[in-house]
Amino acid sequence: MTAVAQQPGWLRRAALTLVALLLAACASLPPAKQFGQASDVWQGRLSVQVASEPAQRISADFFLEGGPQAGSLTLDSALGTRMARMQWDASGALLQTPGQTQRFASLDAMVQQTLGSTLPMPALFAWLHGQAVSTAGWELLTMDKAQGRIRARSVQRVPATQLDIVLEAR
Repeated sequence: MTAVAQQPGWLRRAALTLVALLLAACASLPPAKQFGQASDVWQGRLSVQVASEPAQRISADFFLEGGPQAGSLTLDSALGTRMARMQWDASGALLQTPGQTQRFASLDAMVQQTLGSTLPMPALFAWLHGQAVSTAGWELLTMDKAQGRIRARSVQRVPATQLDIVLEAR
């Protein structure tokens, strides 16, 4: 038998507790959760509502990287099924959905065709970086960096559009 096994029960428990405390003291704390970091990668949940006829609503998990000039956006359903992958750069935009691939002249053209409405893409990326910029035709309702939430809506535009983003902590 080992020396620890021969000790009384309370002494063994005290020794194990001491070892656990020492190991815990050596462990580093996990990084603080941060939203809207200065990187060009975001993920979370987004919802876009367009008051068109018929009304459209897209709600998906997303993974976004890049910026308004070049990037990609992947949309997955709540069950993990790939809904779409969008890629864009100076030469145009590509939309891949299950069973179909479409090319567009630009990111704005792809968003317009897909949603039936436009989104303020340069402002959206600024909002993701934590900059409360204003843009014509849009009102930023919420930009809560602590909670990782962004809400914006179109004003005096047809069709009316609302964008909600909830970022995952990284």
